[in-house]
Amino acid sequence: MAGKHSKSIFASLKDALVLQIESKLHNKSEMSLPFKIITMVLVVSLLLSAVLIGRFFAVGNSQKKLLNNASAYFEELGGNEAIKTLSKENDDIRGWLNISGTDISCAVCQGEDDRYYTNHNQLGKKSRYGALALSSADSFERTGNDRNIVIFGNNMKDGTMFGSLKKYRNLNFYKQNPVIELYYGDTQEKYAIFAVMLVASYNDDAGDIYNPAKSHFADNDEFKRWYSESVSRSIIKTNVTLDNTDEMLTLVTSANDFKGARLVVLAKKVTDREASYINTVNAVVNGKIKYPKIWYTERGLEYPY
Repeated sequence: MAGKHSKSIFASLKDALVLQIESKLHNKSEMSLPFKIITMVLVVSLLLSAVLIGRFFAVGNSQKKLLNNASAYFEELGGNEAIKTLSKENDDIRGWLNISGTDISCAVCQGEDDRYYTNHNQLGKKSRYGALALSSADSFERTGNDRNIVIFGNNMKDGTMFGSLKKYRNLNFYKQNPVIELYYGDTQEKYAIFAVMLVASYNDDAGDIYNPAKSHFADNDEFKRWYSESVSRSIIKTNVTLDNTDEMLTLVTSANDFKGARLVVLAKKVTDREASYINTVNAVVNGKIKYPKIWYTERGLEYPY
């Protein structure tokens, strides 16, 4: 609706300007050369702006149609059959991610380069929307004892891709939607969210870099240190606990809190029964969140850790 409204405004402005020019042309004595030049520049700029805005909204509408069609396959055929059907159009499609309460119900691709699907859609065509992408270092089957698999997605303003992942910064939203569904092959998995945090893509914590996507741990002590750090950084104290045997899923998108900010949602694999009985009643906002060093620096605060 906003796109159509914007186009109509530009059309009205263009028509008004054209009428003004025609009026001036009937009385050439009133038009100086500088006025003619300025007027023509304005007309050209206006027309170009209208074209660019039209293309911008056209791409958005095309992307939404692509996502809606894929989602229709998912609803009609079920996760695994939908993946098989969609992968005929692009064999990089590996699975499907679904999160209730969000706009996230999308195919998950995997390329040889993690950057590829930041600007290519699920059909492999150039697009600013990109596609949800499994890290090239991972596999859904978790080969090599991979404890933590990572999916990336763009933070789109219209809420598509991982644009609605930011909803998990809200306690009430988390309480109502604590489960992530993942489909691949003939498998359906569920994950309970245990942490939501901001991290820095670089210059984090004076060189002591915390990696929320860490997938291998030397021993239980190393895992405990990593898990403790995850809890201290989480915006929400979820009360979902982990042990050294749990398998995890990490969702990553960009954020606007500081330069290079990333919003990360961490979840652990649970059974269907466990997913039905996640206790979110006692979840609370973390009163002492540990942010990356750059978060404090950009606010003129001393890094307290």
